[in-house]
Amino acid sequence: MPSLIGGTNGRPRRRDVKRKSSCYRCDTEIAAGQSCIEIPKLGAAYSTAKPVCDACFAAILQKTASDLEELRTL
Repeated sequence: MPSLIGGTNGRPRRRDVKRKSSCYRCDTEIAAGQSCIEIPKLGAAYSTAKPVCDACFAAILQKTASDLEELRTL
């Protein structure tokens, strides 16, 4: 499970999908007009944002919180 802690991830943001898309983690269809979370992938010549459904984003946030808790114990 990925975490938001990493050097190649930008700041997530919510956006409305303009055309049919799918979650890059679970391949759930995201219809045009629905909102999703975009997680930018930085570090290349161009920044690309990958759409994530709300369920996958909640799992990513949970993993990030777990990673932060582990860092606090160090």
